[in-house]
Amino acid sequence: MHRLVTLRHLTLVAVLLALQYGLAFLFWPLKGWPDLLSLAILDYAFFWSWQRVPVYALGIGLLRDFAGGHLFGIETLTLAFTGSLLSLGIQKLDRESASVRLGISFLFVILTGFLSAALGVWLETGKGFQGDLIAHVFLSTIYTTALAPGFFWLTDLWFRRTPVLKQYELF
Repeated sequence: MHRLVTLRHLTLVAVLLALQYGLAFLFWPLKGWPDLLSLAILDYAFFWSWQRVPVYALGIGLLRDFAGGHLFGIETLTLAFTGSLLSLGIQKLDRESASVRLGISFLFVILTGFLSAALGVWLETGKGFQGDLIAHVFLSTIYTTALAPGFFWLTDLWFRRTPVLKQYELF
C-alpha cells in the first residue's frame, strides 16, 4: 500500500503555500491570483491516487485555514467537499487528455472558489455576493487554469513520472 504523501509532496505543498501567500501582493492589482494549492490537489488526483483525493484535500484545506485570514474551517470544508466530488467524477474520465484535465481544473477551481466565497460571506458578514468577489473568483480561476499545463509539466519533472528510458518488449 502506498503512502498518502511522500517527502516530495510535502516539499511541494510547503513551497506552494509560501508562494501562494507570499506573492499574492503581486497579483493584488489584478483582482485575483492563481490558486497553487488547488493545482496540487488536481495534480494528486490526475497523476497519483484519485481515491485518496478527499483526504489530501482535507489536509490542504487545514493548511490553508491555518495560513489564511478567514474564519477557520471554511477552506477545510470546501476543499474536502470539492475533493470528494473530484474523486467521484474523475474515476470515469480520461485523465490522460490535456483538454479534459484543463476542463476539470477549471470546474474544480471555480466551484471551490465560489463555495469558499459563499461560506465566507454567509458566515463572516451575512451579506450577499459583491462584484469584486465574483471578479476575484473568476479571475483566479482563469489564472489557475492557465498555469495548470505548466504546473503539471513541472510536477512531472519533480516527481520523475516520465521514464527516462523507454522499455520495449521483444517477441
